[in-house]
Amino acid sequence: MLDNISVGNQILLLRKRNGFTQEEMAEQLGISAQAISKWENGHALPETALLPLLAKLLNSTIDAILAPVIVKEGGIITFGKYQWRVLKTDGNSALIITESVIEQRAYHEEFTQITWEHCDLRKYLNKQFYDTFDPADRTRIMETRLTDCDNPWYGTAWGNPTVDKIFLLSTAEVLQYFGDSGDLRNNVRWNWKSMESEELVLSDGPHCIEMGQCINDQYNDARKAFYKKIYHAGWDEKWWWLRSPGIHLRPTTVVVGKQGAVFVCGSDVYSIDMGVRPAMWVSL
Repeated sequence: MLDNISVGNQILLLRKRNGFTQEEMAEQLGISAQAISKWENGHALPETALLPLLAKLLNSTIDAILAPVIVKEGGIITFGKYQWRVLKTDGNSALIITESVIEQRAYHEEFTQITWEHCDLRKYLNKQFYDTFDPADRTRIMETRLTDCDNPWYGTAWGNPTVDKIFLLSTAEVLQYFGDSGDLRNNVRWNWKSMESEELVLSDGPHCIEMGQCINDQYNDARKAFYKKIYHAGWDEKWWWLRSPGIHLRPTTVVVGKQGAVFVCGSDVYSIDMGVRPAMWVSL
């Protein structure tokens, strides 16, 4: 059974997204503005004969109008050609991140100290990757003002605020949306001993900074991401980039490991083996 209220809300959102007033849309459909108002208020449903024209006018589909997807935090939605996890909803907008690693790409092509503001990956996400979405979807991607903080264990500076449509999560945002045990806040010293085995050891010694510090807690599984290789059957666990700065001794950026630990010491920015999980705020 159709839900008049849900259908009406969907028509309202699609109308506003496409820049129509009720009068303008009514004129295109050959009906009265009062009829549009009744739809949007949940007092009536569009006539069946009008649905194909309505879907075309709103750059949507009949199914999407009559059975809109309910967007809730923790749920999965389709946007463009990817599946996205909903991290947060705020009124008629949502923060989303790709459910899987979508590709492998360097954070920056040169081995030099770099911040999110100037890195190649930021340029790529906000130009080439952004351009892969169709015009209707691009209108839904919102500009977001991004800030960060200096690396709390190494003191590496994060740079300047930016305004982006598509971005990477920061260390703080990963903890906020995937689970925060307090390891970062309380300076719990999990240390990275071996990149190959991703061996993690709890230690309080001063050598921990030299070994590489990380957040290793009960939320590791939630932070794991998978990547489907072109010439490989199935999915592999994959490291993925964050936008926060890593250790100050060499050009690095924070990453999430294959097992879900957050390596605040970072990985070399020019590594082409790290995965990308774009994030963005979109209008619903």
